[in-house]
Amino acid sequence: MTSTLHTTKKVLSIQSHVIHGYVGNKAATFPLQYRGWDVDVLNTVQFSNHPGYAHFTGFKFSTEELVDIVEKGLVGALGIKYDAVLSGYLPNVQALQKVAGIVGQLCEDDENVKWVLDPVLGDNGRLYVDEKCVAVYRNILQNFRIFLATPNQFEMELLVGMSIHTLDDAKRAFELFHEKYPRVARVVVTSLELSEFSNDNVYVVAGFDSSLSNEIFFYKIPKINATFSGSGDLISAMLTDSLLNDHGHTQQTLSTSLGQVLWLVTSILQRTYDLNVAGQDPHDSAIRIKDLKLIQCRDILKQDPVPTIGKPETIKL
Repeated sequence: MTSTLHTTKKVLSIQSHVIHGYVGNKAATFPLQYRGWDVDVLNTVQFSNHPGYAHFTGFKFSTEELVDIVEKGLVGALGIKYDAVLSGYLPNVQALQKVAGIVGQLCEDDENVKWVLDPVLGDNGRLYVDEKCVAVYRNILQNFRIFLATPNQFEMELLVGMSIHTLDDAKRAFELFHEKYPRVARVVVTSLELSEFSNDNVYVVAGFDSSLSNEIFFYKIPKINATFSGSGDLISAMLTDSLLNDHGHTQQTLSTSLGQVLWLVTSILQRTYDLNVAGQDPHDSAIRIKDLKLIQCRDILKQDPVPTIGKPETIKL
């Protein structure tokens, strides 16, 4: 029992919260706990449900409240030592600046603290936040030691200042990212729609680990005829687990971890889809699935060792 307690990893997850559904911290907490993490949860907002529904209610926590909880409470009074910090949506520019400053200093003071940063800006060509947050995230990525960043395609485009349509564009975007943000050790772009694969009914998830090689690696993932909320949050959480919680094995490369995480997430998305469309007629167009079926997928989360979705392809920078 003592050995188990000593080896349990601890993560601070700073993300949005919904009472109903599974996005932000709700998409991360149960999977991380089920995979063996001790999760401290700091909710940056409290909404009834996510904004993908026709209506939602709730409130955003103030910058002062968020800063006090971390700086004066968790780190100051309690002196908690974290193995990882997972950060996602923050409600305004000031909160983003202040909380990032605290987390960045934690990582500077203790190299054992790993920061997994999801730069939540928007998706599908639309910002979710004040446009000033783009410059703030660029500054954070330039100045702090980041273990892993997990932007989606739109966020990657904003961070590097170029559009991505082709595989060559993606290669150039990764080059620019590494040039602009050399303190970010690893980056995974969680969804890429590229013209080369438009007829193959696949999307691409790509990654780069600057500590290992000068190669981008990417996986081609078969599309499911649906759109999902929370899948990016789940990917970030499961990468945190796969890279930092060894489950009795040696630490894995980003490429291997991403292949396993994509197997987990794709399996969860497929079951979520199957449970949503059970008994219905086939759909010609993609359906909108608002919430993941995480509890119904706990057997998938329990897999250890986790299978991989396949072998990645590579491109040299």
